Amino acid sequence: MQDTRDKFLKQTGVTLIELLVIVSIIVVISTIALMSFGSSKNQLNRQNVARELKIAFERARFDSVKRRTQSGVQANVLVEPTLFTLKTDLNQNGTLENTENRVNSSWNPSISIRRQDGTPLSSNVTVAFNNRGETITTGGIAVFLVCNGDCSTPNSSNSNLVLVTATGTVNILSGGTTAPTFAAPSVSPVPPNYNIQPLVKVN
Repeated sequence: MQDTRDKFLKQTGVTLIELLVIVSIIVVISTIALMSFGSSKNQLNRQNVARELKIAFERARFDSVKRRTQSGVQANVLVEPTLFTLKTDLNQNGTLENTENRVNSSWNPSISIRRQDGTPLSSNVTVAFNNRGETITTGGIAVFLVCNGDCSTPNSSNSNLVLVTATGTVNILSGGTTAPTFAAPSVSPVPPNYNIQPLVKVN
């Protein structure tokens, strides 16, 4: 009987203070993990929006080149602070109709589109493409930041830069990157019958 009592008294366990310390450590680690997961999810959502904006520009350019579009029916992308609208000739009838517009505004409210320096867009920007695929921009320049929250100091963790060059190519860069500048390509007219082979005619 004495031996059993001694064994019981010699047993050690976890004190209340030790238990509270362990629980506190678990809570801190869980909080850090959740914050990291939330940040990664926000970055993924922002990158998806930047990718969709890039694809919209590329589709508009392809549509204008394919149709050899003329002034007034140029496929374009209208960029606003919280959405963008792709305007193309889906039904191939030679006109751009409102029923053909594809509006993308299905992203997280914390994501916005801003100017290159991180300031909000002061007006909507329209990026159109001519029949050679070159850009015609009205309302601003064709360089946009896709931002998580406040992008007053753009960097790779809070923004992506979407850049449309004068020749119509589209690039995605990390936020905070200085956008390269490209001059519009020079176009030289070719005189008639200047070393050009005549078209083959089939009768």
